[in-house]
Amino acid sequence: MVNKKNKKIIIDKQNFNNIQMFNEDIEKYGNIRETILNFKKAFIFKGNVLDTKIFRKNFCDLIITSPPYNVGIKYNSNNDVLMYEDYLKFTEKWLKNCYIWVKDTGRLILNIPLDKNKGGQKSVGADITNIAKKVGWKYHSTIIWNEGTISRRTAWGSFMSASAPYVIAPVELILILYKKEWKKISGSKISDISKKELPSVTGM
Repeated sequence: MVNKKNKKIIIDKQNFNNIQMFNEDIEKYGNIRETILNFKKAFIFKGNVLDTKIFRKNFCDLIITSPPYNVGIKYNSNNDVLMYEDYLKFTEKWLKNCYIWVKDTGRLILNIPLDKNKGGQKSVGADITNIAKKVGWKYHSTIIWNEGTISRRTAWGSFMSASAPYVIAPVELILILYKKEWKKISGSKISDISKKELPSVTGM
């Protein structure tokens, strides 16, 4: 919680060592980051991902996100009808910030579309993957998420005609990226996943 008198985030002593990086002056971050929730070791912050200063460098181990797809969804805080070139510039900016915020062994799990045809055919997945690598992310692998929602769409290019059909894949991509080193060499070094669970989550 926030002590309004001295404008500091109050952190109990038991959790201090784990979350001391968040013990920042509220005056400094007041305009760019708002603390929505502070419960034990869990924090929820509200801020602009385009602002590099919202977090300090190398502070987290993992980022999981599904960014706007630029398909016209009415968000409260984001323009989802950008020109495609502007959308890619927007994507490059927040990918750079995420790269700055994670540790050297940090990872990024990124859910993005394979492609899209709204506003013209665009190879979104390939373009974002290339941008991620351009800003420094290293590629590890891709998970194909089969949504199975093809029945809700139409693939007719010209209605009831095969002269110019759209090829629609009812899948999305989950990119697995990392900063510098894939292998974790710090932390507790305790693996809490069982031998039985590991194959089910890794496809072994």
